[in-house]
Amino acid sequence: MSLVSLLQKQVETRAEAICRHRNQSMPTELGKADFESILNGVIFFNQHYLLDSSHFDYTSPVAKVYWDEKAQSWLLFMIDDQNDEQWLAYPYLSQSQDLTAIMREIDKDPKNLFW
Repeated sequence: MSLVSLLQKQVETRAEAICRHRNQSMPTELGKADFESILNGVIFFNQHYLLDSSHFDYTSPVAKVYWDEKAQSWLLFMIDDQNDEQWLAYPYLSQSQDLTAIMREIDKDPKNLFW
């Protein structure tokens, strides 16, 4: 297994744990967390539900974690509030070699910028 595939597996495993943890403690009407794998990373989504619905109505991207091979570090992005197709560097921890620090920031969301 190459280094990149090991890193991909690691980020996916942690993303799954974050979503599972958030979804256990969050009422459905406030949305559910989900993620999608991308090349060298993951994108987190918030699934929005209509009242009394068991199926989500739409999803919003909230965070992107990406491994930058050149910089040899993880990059953290948040979605632009004005343009939901544009990613902005997360201003409080935009880059780290420590995936745990990046994922903790998404999970805890201390600045309420993701969820």
